[in-house]
Amino acid sequence: MAGLTLRDDLGTGRPLVLLHGWSVDASLFAAQRPLGGEGFRVITADLPGHGRDPRRGDGLTIADLGDALAASLADPALAGAVLVGWSMGATVALDHLARHGSGGIAGLVIVDMTAKVPNAPGWPLGLSNGQTLEETLAAADRMAAGWPRYAPRIAEAMFAPGIDLAGEPFRRAAAAVAASDGPTMAGLWRSLVRADHRDTLARLDRPVLALAGAASRLYRPAVAAWIAETAPHGRMLSLAGAGHSPHAEAPAAFNAALADFAASLG
Repeated sequence: MAGLTLRDDLGTGRPLVLLHGWSVDASLFAAQRPLGGEGFRVITADLPGHGRDPRRGDGLTIADLGDALAASLADPALAGAVLVGWSMGATVALDHLARHGSGGIAGLVIVDMTAKVPNAPGWPLGLSNGQTLEETLAAADRMAAGWPRYAPRIAEAMFAPGIDLAGEPFRRAAAAVAASDGPTMAGLWRSLVRADHRDTLARLDRPVLALAGAASRLYRPAVAAWIAETAPHGRMLSLAGAGHSPHAEAPAAFNAALADFAASLG
């Protein structure tokens, strides 16, 4: 598997590798570009199947995305990187850590994401709408058949209630989702909802920061609290007023938290 499709490589210092969510692209990290002038090397890329990456097809899986990440991280210049995974990007980071190890990784930031998306008996920390595995898989079938109908709702759910639909963050997200390929997204969704990284987090030997949006429509604040309690070196921060995209909705607070975490790694 070839590496990620690079978007930005800005600044010098500890690498911050920003991994975007499902159905969007790296343009959603525009507000993190200034960190490239604050002592960090900010790297953004389109994951396979998204944005400018040419790979498409309903057979694409989270493991494929994790392998592409591993290929990019093989660059010795990225030693000591902090992986910053937003939504599906966090699952890709955890997949990489589970299968390729934590060597060369200094820490992990999980941005408004859970370790297991579907809810199940004994696991109420999946999607806040309570969907089970069967329900999430049925949704994938509907997405594959009618992506244009789903795209606007997917984009809106990424933000806190009351989002300015004319604002730059929402317009950027809506354009990225609309441009995505329905069958590819459906296939990745099926792979995403089958992932379970609860044990990965419990065994992780690197510092973890769970950064949540307090007004997220997708995940409850208890998810970030669980991550902080489960990861051996975990902590959490909830950003008031932000939804599922705190890096775009509250960029100043998000960037400060990310910089503080990265600086704490020594």
